[in-house]
Amino acid sequence: MKRKSMFIGLVCFVVAITGIFLFSKNTTTPQKVTLSADYPKYDSLENLVDRADTIIKGKIIGSTYSELNITEKNKSDDEFLNPRGEKDNSTIPYTIFTVEIEKTYKGNAGQKDTIQIKQLGGTIGNTEYVLEDEADAKLEEGKKYVFFLETYPDSPASLLNPIQASYEYDDNDNIISNKQSIQSEQNKINFKMEDLDHIVNRNK
Repeated sequence: MKRKSMFIGLVCFVVAITGIFLFSKNTTTPQKVTLSADYPKYDSLENLVDRADTIIKGKIIGSTYSELNITEKNKSDDEFLNPRGEKDNSTIPYTIFTVEIEKTYKGNAGQKDTIQIKQLGGTIGNTEYVLEDEADAKLEEGKKYVFFLETYPDSPASLLNPIQASYEYDDNDNIISNKQSIQSEQNKINFKMEDLDHIVNRNK
């Protein structure tokens, strides 16, 4: 059900960019496409912790781009859900980040393990797909973040939303304050690492 709800939320996005994507494949002129998608919003750290099935902190050590089909695999084989038996082969451009885990707050990932996290957007061919408010949502290789994630058995994990589900921290474990005005307006959640520890331990 989690993947189904995310897919429904991105339907408008797929429809909106399909024509642009097909056009860009037939031209050598670099294209830049702005993406917009609806995500759940959260009003407290407690809500983020409750909703995420995996919470980790770690360093981004690599990234790549990919077009993914995030529809439910079993849907095409289910006569009741898909009586015509047609598979949905539509894909969505993502950046796939590889994160070396420093600590797991929630979930089964181990320290020094790696996890892949996908974020909407990326460069496919000669087309760059960017999120609205890109500067506020952008993750950077080499930096360290706390991530609030939704995980899947056969696809990279996803941020609960691009702005509220990642928080950069420094070598002293201090959360780096949101500096972008748009992000500050859209995300009122501010916390320290000890706040996260307290909530996670309380919920065990």
